[in-house]
Amino acid sequence: MPKIILLLLTAATCATLAACGGESAEDPLRSERVSSGDVLVYESRQAIQCDTRGLTTQQSAQKLVNGGIDVLESNCGVMTGVVFAAVCGNGNGDILIHKIRRVNLADAEQRGFSSVDTLRDPVAGTGYAKVDCDTGAPLP
Repeated sequence: MPKIILLLLTAATCATLAACGGESAEDPLRSERVSSGDVLVYESRQAIQCDTRGLTTQQSAQKLVNGGIDVLESNCGVMTGVVFAAVCGNGNGDILIHKIRRVNLADAEQRGFSSVDTLRDPVAGTGYAKVDCDTGAPLP
């Protein structure tokens, strides 16, 4: 009898976790709320450990603007769930995030940007988080 109870509790727990597996407001891998006409794109900050902080949001945004793409908002970010060896001269997971009009996504991709949705993989546990550009502290 105890094995059956344990089996039922295990099944109930699995079912509960599966039901809660959808995106919630607290899900760190969930895309930010943007209007359906907008999309978030990113590029590597191109920072080098022990060397440079990489591009600024203004430098990155200017690449889009030079391509005729309006940049609505810019932020710094970091890839999550990805490990980078702490070695001077290596890159890191710092990224620059820009909100643009969805109709400009293909043009942004031609300039080396990608949708932040490509960073999200719930199975692998990867995603991204906004951070303060100066301190690296997480932002809401």
